[in-house]
Amino acid sequence: VQSYVGLAVYMQADALDRLVGDGPRISGVRVTINPSRLADLYTVVKQTPAFASAALQSISRQHFRETIEENITIMTSVYTALAVIITFGVVYNSARIQLSERARELASLRVLGFTKGEVSSVLLFELGFVVVLAQPLGWILGYLFSWSVVKGFESDLFRIPFIINRATFAIASLIVVCVATLSALIVRRRIDRLDLVRVLKTRE
Repeated sequence: VQSYVGLAVYMQADALDRLVGDGPRISGVRVTINPSRLADLYTVVKQTPAFASAALQSISRQHFRETIEENITIMTSVYTALAVIITFGVVYNSARIQLSERARELASLRVLGFTKGEVSSVLLFELGFVVVLAQPLGWILGYLFSWSVVKGFESDLFRIPFIINRATFAIASLIVVCVATLSALIVRRRIDRLDLVRVLKTRE
């Protein structure tokens, strides 16, 4: 029996009796309850001293899901924010470095009659190619990182199944592309504002 909560073990009742050398006994009962009769159940439980405790699985499951969802939401938000910051920094710094190294070439293209958009596309197309090429590697690393996080959550109390939908990869790539586009737009403004005279006077 697949179980994600606790360290439960299941076996036939008669086999358990033979194993422990004890007679038949019942320590608990699991029953299906009509939600409209919960009040009657509570009344009977309170009036029956033999009942040690009663737990409603639906309520326990609801509280468990709320706790897990809250923790996962906070963790996911933090990781997403860090990913956005790192992606923006990496793409922007890479574009700035390329711009510094190729400023003279880009300025020469402007002098030769190329428009600002054409000059910007020379640098930004290369940047976009690198971003697209990095997506499969990011999917693999993200998959491994998610697996390690899920394994880190496992304990004697509960375990979380490792499930990743295809939409998750699409959303991750969409975030990266949007952040990279924002970085590219900022760099393009710097390309459009190149001082052609100063750049061309700079020695190699």
